[in-house]
Amino acid sequence: MSSSKPDRRLLILQAAVKLLSDKGIIGLTHRAVDAQARIPQGSTTYYYPKKNDLLRAAAEHLAQELEKDCDALQVSFADIVAKQGMTAAIDHVANMLVTTIDEARHLFIARIELTLAAARDTELADMGHRLSDAGKRPIAFFVNLITNSENQPAIETCVSLLDGIALTYATGQAKHLTTTQITSVIKTIVTD
Repeated sequence: MSSSKPDRRLLILQAAVKLLSDKGIIGLTHRAVDAQARIPQGSTTYYYPKKNDLLRAAAEHLAQELEKDCDALQVSFADIVAKQGMTAAIDHVANMLVTTIDEARHLFIARIELTLAAARDTELADMGHRLSDAGKRPIAFFVNLITNSENQPAIETCVSLLDGIALTYATGQAKHLTTTQITSVIKTIVTD
């Protein structure tokens, strides 16, 4: 067995997230995942016998994808603050958030699909909270860096506002997402 061969579970979960983004929860079937992942029919069922098993695994995979890269960003943020000041660092954060949302639009769409499924199925309720926390984590991370973890209610409000802006943009309800939008929200709590 070759070590460069992708893990079948990972292929399944990546395919599931892609299907959730492209076709929604209705398009997520075991057969569709097998076809999307280009693996033998029945493979998804073998690993995830019930659709809720697949949804939970896809949600956890998605949460991990949404939470990536915070450590590297902290180093770049600290470097910019030290060399250029807080205003430049806030602009950097805004640029990073806009870039992340642009590059990971499919993850935001899949998150919405899974969160709605969790809202409708009490068996999956915890999944919705996990996804919400994961989606907000990078934003909270940045806002906490900027504010130095002061004024927690304002930080939570800012994170929710930015998350809402990101979701609105990812779903196509807003035509543009700009760094100015992001910085204006962040600066309201930094100046308080």
